[in-house]
Amino acid sequence: MVDRLVRVADRLMSWLNPRRLAALVLAVVLIASAIFTPLVRAADNKIDNSSRLVTFYDEGEEYSILTKSRTVGEALDEVGLKVGDKDSVTPAVDSELNSSIVIVNIRRARPVTIADENGQRIRTVTAEIDATKIIESVGITLNPRDEIDVEVSANFMSSGGAGQEISIRRAKTVNLNLYGQRLTLYTQADTLAEMLSEAGIGLADGDTTSLPLDQEISDGMSAQIWRNGIQTIEQEEEVAFETEIIKDSTKQVGYTEVQTAGQPGKKTVIYQVNMQSGVELSREKISEVITVPAVTQVEIHGTKVNLPPGSHTDWMRMAGIPESDFGATNYIISRESGWRYDATNASSGAYGLPQALPGYKMRSAGEDWETNPITQLKWFYSYCTNRYGSVQEAYEFWLANHWY
Repeated sequence: MVDRLVRVADRLMSWLNPRRLAALVLAVVLIASAIFTPLVRAADNKIDNSSRLVTFYDEGEEYSILTKSRTVGEALDEVGLKVGDKDSVTPAVDSELNSSIVIVNIRRARPVTIADENGQRIRTVTAEIDATKIIESVGITLNPRDEIDVEVSANFMSSGGAGQEISIRRAKTVNLNLYGQRLTLYTQADTLAEMLSEAGIGLADGDTTSLPLDQEISDGMSAQIWRNGIQTIEQEEEVAFETEIIKDSTKQVGYTEVQTAGQPGKKTVIYQVNMQSGVELSREKISEVITVPAVTQVEIHGTKVNLPPGSHTDWMRMAGIPESDFGATNYIISRESGWRYDATNASSGAYGLPQALPGYKMRSAGEDWETNPITQLKWFYSYCTNRYGSVQEAYEFWLANHWY
């Protein structure tokens, strides 16, 4: 009896080759599917080894089809399911049906409104269900501890509004200097004490805060926590940019052009600080490292000057100097500057035809005092009259002292 059962089993196993086994499994699945799921089958389809059982799950609806379609898209067309560009189909529409049993999940796109607490409101259409991914897909950046609320509208189809609304409640930003380390914290806490607890920051005995622990949190606020005694702190500081001036003799005086805009740099500075009861008693710089070099500003400055026409005598006449003072004026100016409007004394800084000290004193005679010899002569005549009584008396003083 046992030998007979063994022979029957051997014959059954030899008959169940891989192809017959697959057909048997498919038949069992079809029977089960016919019992539990609506089955759609094309009239010209016959069950054989090339048949595929495709089941679609479409937003709570379930359909099965026995098909010889090559791709998911062809099977969708065969069962009459339409999908939009923004609907999600997994496997993708162009995926080939390589298995005898294929499960296709369809997630329908729906309208979504994203309401950001900062005032931004964006409407989109998506099949994505993860709220964070939806927010990121429209270019909104979330910060740590921002809170997201999702609300589904039950009557969005009739109202014409968004089917889902995602609200973003922004965390407040706090700039915290913790023992010299600069931190940016994001929080939904109401007070400084709650924020420190939320961030896992515990205060030691003797630690001092720049604000009371019950201080209400406001967006962008700054706070400091100091520890008594000598400690090192690190902070980022700005590096001012330098300005390089290129003189261009083809451009008129007063012409200025920024060829390269300057940009401030950044440096990390480490200080040794002595703190007592929250008061900084002393500070010593230990080191500094340039992290972002400053960009030098390059400016073009015009130096071309169009001198008034005529001789020195004409200049004195245009400046309103009486002809009786021409000789004395010529003597002083010739020895002070050699009649060069831009003559500069390297040691004293005296400037211009009359060597005014400082040169900007001549602004009282005109804003063009740096380049206009007529303006400089007007100031010279006024100076001599006010200080010495006349140009002639200034001339007598110069002869006696070799300055005036």
